[in-house]
Amino acid sequence: MFGYIKPCKPQMRVCEYETYKAVYCGLCKQLGRKYGPFSRLTLSYDFTFLALLGLSLKPENTAQFCRKRCLLNPLRRLPCLNDGLELNFSSGVAMMMFYYKALDNFNDGGFRDKALAALCMPFARFAYRKASEQYPAAAQIIYEAISKQSLIEEEQCDSVDQACEPTALVLSGICGLLSDDKSQKRILERFGYLLGRYVYLADALDDLEEDARQGSYNAFLLREHLTSPDAKQLAEIRENAKGSLFLTIGELIKTYELLELHTYQPILDNIIHLGLRETVERIMMPKETEHQ
Repeated sequence: MFGYIKPCKPQMRVCEYETYKAVYCGLCKQLGRKYGPFSRLTLSYDFTFLALLGLSLKPENTAQFCRKRCLLNPLRRLPCLNDGLELNFSSGVAMMMFYYKALDNFNDGGFRDKALAALCMPFARFAYRKASEQYPAAAQIIYEAISKQSLIEEEQCDSVDQACEPTALVLSGICGLLSDDKSQKRILERFGYLLGRYVYLADALDDLEEDARQGSYNAFLLREHLTSPDAKQLAEIRENAKGSLFLTIGELIKTYELLELHTYQPILDNIIHLGLRETVERIMMPKETEHQ
């Protein structure tokens, strides 16, 4: 998960934004408490969303908030969600995903990425083992999806739909683990699948220029048979992909509305109905490239 599932802040009420920040800070505290201070560098909006979704599915709101000091602002106590199952699960998934990201950078990244990955690997491996022992089902889901993704990239697959599939499947499986209710589980799996598709498309579009410069795998570039695209060609790729992204968001919204949510729905509504589209609009904006 890459930081594309976030709220539209200007459209949030103050109390909703403060609650969102408290969950975000609670996840940061949980990462540091469970996996060490360096794990806090993996904190993202996506895992905050996963924790909020898990909390919202519980019939009774058992979340407890308190004020704690932040490492970045030690003189002020900020609202923070206390430790709970949802934060624990979300932080565990974050650590397992981080391990595979570090491993990918070590194997296929440039010199700088390899060096950073080499420094991170001892910590990442330790965190992965600890998280996978606690959540073996999630670990298996992530392993199978990463294996499929590696195979797709090795084969230089030029189908965007096939390239999306592993990320869609991993979020489908992860979201499905949030509930034991069979009907809710099916909806969550479909919701996660569409969310994973959205995340992959957004990430691939966001990385167009960088992937083109570095010659990295990008299904959009391969589909158009482009190796050194200019600014106009990149803009055309984005414009053609915009409809697919909005269609995916539309289907995701329909599935989301089938979920039985008990708490924090206004925050989740903001993220799903407004935040995802706002992120797409940001991604559609052209970036500076060496060809401009």
